[in-house]
Amino acid sequence: MNSVAYDTSEHYYTLLGVRPDGVASVVDLIAAEDLATARRGAAALLDEHRSCSLVEVWRDGALVEKLSR
Repeated sequence: MNSVAYDTSEHYYTLLGVRPDGVASVVDLIAAEDLATARRGAAALLDEHRSCSLVEVWRDGALVEKLSR
């Protein structure tokens, strides 16, 4: 049996790019050491996907924050 080592210093965040009609058209999962890094990922996703009006940042099934244009 193989053992997999996980880096517990990183957290996993789900980024949902949400269009103005409320549909989450883009989903990204990122590993980040802190919320500031996740925020930068959310800002990059918002810049890349012009159809999205905001990005929701989720961690462990909870909405952490929303970043809008």
